[in-house]
Amino acid sequence: MNLPKLAQPVSLKQQAYQGIKNAIIDQSIAPGEVLYERALSEQLGISRTPIRESIPRLELEGWVTSVPRKGTFVSKITKQDVEEVIQIRRGLEVLVIEVLVPIISDEQIKHLEGIYDSQLNEQQENKRFISVDHDFHMLLAEFSGNKRLTNLMKTVSDQMRWFGVSALNSPNRIKQTLTEHQLIIQCLKERDSERAKKAVLEHIECTREAVMSTLKENEEDGR
Repeated sequence: MNLPKLAQPVSLKQQAYQGIKNAIIDQSIAPGEVLYERALSEQLGISRTPIRESIPRLELEGWVTSVPRKGTFVSKITKQDVEEVIQIRRGLEVLVIEVLVPIISDEQIKHLEGIYDSQLNEQQENKRFISVDHDFHMLLAEFSGNKRLTNLMKTVSDQMRWFGVSALNSPNRIKQTLTEHQLIIQCLKERDSERAKKAVLEHIECTREAVMSTLKENEEDGR
């Protein structure tokens, strides 16, 4: 008899890490904010020990910075961070389109349209909107059938979501995003690789501009 191994329960340390990281990504904990173990313990419903143990990993990945005798602070989004991730995203998503257009099926396009419809219903809820936005882009990668390309997208997906929340603070960005996604889907329907690549690049550039605009406003406000 061959039985599958039972899944190991997620450790409290891993739960703390994931819970804090998700809160940073959706900016429930704002950039620059100090982390308080007691408050996090109460909100996550776990003891302070796994929270303390999760901090080194969060710091190693750049989500937080520990300052001796001052505390642990959520990292701030910098212009360099944005530029570096956007550069990577351009290359990856253009490649996704090149691979995807010749093979995408009508059923897959309908699936993307379903994701688009979900975004239409989440325009009043930024956290949900950006989560569905993430699903849209990851689905494009998955439909390409290139697992390595999909994994590369996953490596920057958390940062893309983090920046994306900031982008939504820019006026009309949600409606613009929906328009841009709609155009991408239309280009895929027409199997027009060049137009689809152009649509994706314009979408990424508009996101970059929105994030940079928000960063500039925060600098001017002294945040």
